[in-house]
Amino acid sequence: MSNGLKVAVIGASGIGQHHARWHHLSGSQVVAFAGTSEESRAKTRSLLQADFGFDGRAYTDVAHMLKAEQPDVVDVSSPPHLHKDHAIMALQSGCHVVCEKPLCWDEDKSLDAILADGQAVVNAADQAGKSLAMSAQYSAAIPIYRQLYARVRGAWDRVESLEMVMESKGRRGPKAREEIWIDLASHPLSLVFGFLPDGEIDWASASCAIGERENRARFDVLMPKGRCAVQFVLRDRDDGVPIRQFGVNGFLVNWEGFADEEGIYRARLSGDGETATCPDFMHILIDEFGKHICGKGGRVIVPAADALKNLQAQVALLKRAEWPA
Repeated sequence: MSNGLKVAVIGASGIGQHHARWHHLSGSQVVAFAGTSEESRAKTRSLLQADFGFDGRAYTDVAHMLKAEQPDVVDVSSPPHLHKDHAIMALQSGCHVVCEKPLCWDEDKSLDAILADGQAVVNAADQAGKSLAMSAQYSAAIPIYRQLYARVRGAWDRVESLEMVMESKGRRGPKAREEIWIDLASHPLSLVFGFLPDGEIDWASASCAIGERENRARFDVLMPKGRCAVQFVLRDRDDGVPIRQFGVNGFLVNWEGFADEEGIYRARLSGDGETATCPDFMHILIDEFGKHICGKGGRVIVPAADALKNLQAQVALLKRAEWPA
């Protein structure tokens, strides 16, 4: 069923292709996408047509696309160093924005300049009066995780520990050291702020290690009732099935993605012999965002303020990092 929203995607040849599908399945009309070249436009058009029957237009000029199409929502799935410019351009054109993680990251800039870029995007959203969501989608799984936790352990009074192991296998070759951090750290941090919305990181307890193929971080989060010990591991691997595991209070679940009988990608969480299935986490995030924009009760799962808080923590931990050989 149509929700009446027009969506344009910037960078639909990579992860944006999947975002476009989720917007379509959530009832939005994907009217256009922007690519970098005529060759990439043709390839992406074919992929989107085969995927969900895309019949919109393709552009290489983002400003032209925004002016010609006047979309309600722009999905920024371009490389991280372009997030700031593309997000601000879309917001100033009167569009709501879903931005890939991290909110901003230009490796040619200092960490303080990266933070300033993130603040500029949030300021642009505030000034435009538009909603901004960052696609750190694992926080969309928290309600499903809580249901699974309750089945196994009952309701929790407080979160005393939080863990995540996240591995990736790059399509464009291996990632190393801070490349892993830039690509993946937003996900465990989104779980931290999703599970512990009233918490504050105790920076005196924080440590971070950026190894060749593995990054690690530890810190405590101060809560109104005690503290929570957080640790996460990020890895890049060359083969096998990447591990995606997270949980609180020692109840860890594994994530698995699969296509259902209709060919729609879904998520499965499993732990201690119990399982729960749900829509893909990114599908949930985009669907909720669309409902929110339409005034149909949805929520912005990682709103602008949380996206900036996530970026600030990602930078602060990297500033504290050790770089073992």
